[in-house]
Amino acid sequence: MIRVLLLFLGFAFLIVQHYILPLSGQSQFIIFLTGIVLLGVPHGAADLLVATQQAVDNKHTFKISRFFLNYLLRLFLFGIVLWCLPLTGNILFIFFAAYHFGETDLNTFKTNTVSGKLFVTSYGLIILGIILLAHFEEVQPLLQQFDAGLQYSWFINFIAKYRYAILSFSGLLFFACTFFNFLINKPVTQIQGQFLVQFILLLFILYNMPMVMGFTFYFILWHSVLSLRNIVGYLSKDGLFSTRIIFKQIILYSLLAMAGIALFGLTGFMFVSNNGMLIYIFLGLAVLTAPHMQIMHDMYKSIRSSTDAVVET
Repeated sequence: MIRVLLLFLGFAFLIVQHYILPLSGQSQFIIFLTGIVLLGVPHGAADLLVATQQAVDNKHTFKISRFFLNYLLRLFLFGIVLWCLPLTGNILFIFFAAYHFGETDLNTFKTNTVSGKLFVTSYGLIILGIILLAHFEEVQPLLQQFDAGLQYSWFINFIAKYRYAILSFSGLLFFACTFFNFLINKPVTQIQGQFLVQFILLLFILYNMPMVMGFTFYFILWHSVLSLRNIVGYLSKDGLFSTRIIFKQIILYSLLAMAGIALFGLTGFMFVSNNGMLIYIFLGLAVLTAPHMQIMHDMYKSIRSSTDAVVET
């Protein structure tokens, strides 16, 4: 039901954008920034609680000091990769983000196998491809603001020239992985049909939105709302955390994360322009993705294991 509601919101925005009152670049940026504060960062701020619940599920002793050490270590290591090897770091980020997006959207499917992981990754790649490659004329100036963008201009120009070929290949890969995954996980159900219809509608919305609003709609509304729903459901299942504690912790760690992103941005003159701020927010999210993705992967693995156990029973 929540996905249907989000799709209605997406189509409502398209009608407003194309036929009633097109939003200026400044307005799109304000909506994006507001969404990051209200939903984007908070959806990743419950990682500590999720890790605590995982320790309980696995009957392990949870140590908060070890959690933060591992979390910050992953964050800094990926930050170093992005700084020292920007091309490699950004390609890794695309695949990390693709897998994370796919795992969230496809959490009701069996994805523990190799074919399932290909299904998940190819799904995320086509989503990112529609947002970035289909609107690469908006992405390219952002990348060229940095020395790394100028250094790897040959790669950026290659992407610009062959973006539709790359996007087509991503689409073929996704549908091949989807067909194979559905084939080996018989029988075909109504859920699979609903998924394909919703997926096509989602792609239509993202393709017809400007890049910033497309990312805002998918990451902030679609992905973050679905993630928060899954996180709250997971944390509430055993009564270990009340709704009040969950949202209190989310607010606290959201403030800490936003302070870290702001500090990171100040060191790189993030606030010189809207485009500069936009790209630094993307970089901040990229750095946070590395530790957050692992926490979410473990959570979804636990959810799938519990669901499989119930089905077998």
